[in-house]
Amino acid sequence: MQIEKKEVERLLGCDITDGQFTEALEFAKRKQEHIYKHGHKQAVLQRWYLARLTEEYVRALAFSQLTMDFCMEFCNMEKEHLTKSQGAPTASHIVAFPSA
Repeated sequence: MQIEKKEVERLLGCDITDGQFTEALEFAKRKQEHIYKHGHKQAVLQRWYLARLTEEYVRALAFSQLTMDFCMEFCNMEKEHLTKSQGAPTASHIVAFPSA
């Protein structure tokens, strides 16, 4: 059974890339098989069910990407702050030793 990207976009209310759709659909099909093996309910094999699972995975993947982007941005901000605050020593950091 195959679903179309437009079905998932309709459920999401926005456009998605082909890559997002393909990746989410692969996860959704595996989850669908797993659920069916453990319950043998025919509803799990319906087209609408696969579309909903795919929608769920698109959302999960998008949230995961957003979280990763946020973490990388935060990490870069920390590095930038450390670089600025640990710059060249100022006169107050220099210790003078008496000459012998």
